[in-house]
Amino acid sequence: MKTRTKVVVIGGGIAGCSTLYHLTQEGWSDVVLVERDELTSGTTWHSAAQVTNFGMNQTMVGLKSHSIALYKKLRDDPEYPVGYHHGDGGIRLANTEEQMQGYRHFASMARGMGVEFEVIDAEECARRHPLISTENLLGGLWDGEDGDIDPAQLCQALAYHARKVGAEVYRNTPVTGLRQHKDDTWTVETT
Repeated sequence: MKTRTKVVVIGGGIAGCSTLYHLTQEGWSDVVLVERDELTSGTTWHSAAQVTNFGMNQTMVGLKSHSIALYKKLRDDPEYPVGYHHGDGGIRLANTEEQMQGYRHFASMARGMGVEFEVIDAEECARRHPLISTENLLGGLWDGEDGDIDPAQLCQALAYHARKVGAEVYRNTPVTGLRQHKDDTWTVETT
């Protein structure tokens, strides 16, 4: 195991694997990920792993759009493909005018970022998803890009691509302590 590195990422779930991957995409190669067990053995493996552009603010829409583009690229990667079902579509339902107004505002904001949503009435909600009850329903927000991804495959693929450009991943390596030094370096203690 390395004893010195620029960055230590602690945790091998989606946040850790994505951080490791994106650091390497920015040119960092002296990076390490340590995971106490196996990648995705924490909460990531049983995530619903829904993928959507919906986020109610520009920052979240931008992050989610970036993720969707990355997931499409990984899905089509012949070396390490990921199970990503894209474009199934999804509806966020509204039973108050305030919710509908929020969806109209969001759709307008997202459109300005190049991301299309559609505000639909209750009848159209039922047409697109026949199991929806329209009782007390005013309408909803349709995202034709909604889909899902296999979270375990995604983490493995992100780690694989990070390792290809120099990152190292240590499984079964619990972190037992952290110490910050006066020069702002850290010691990461493991078993």
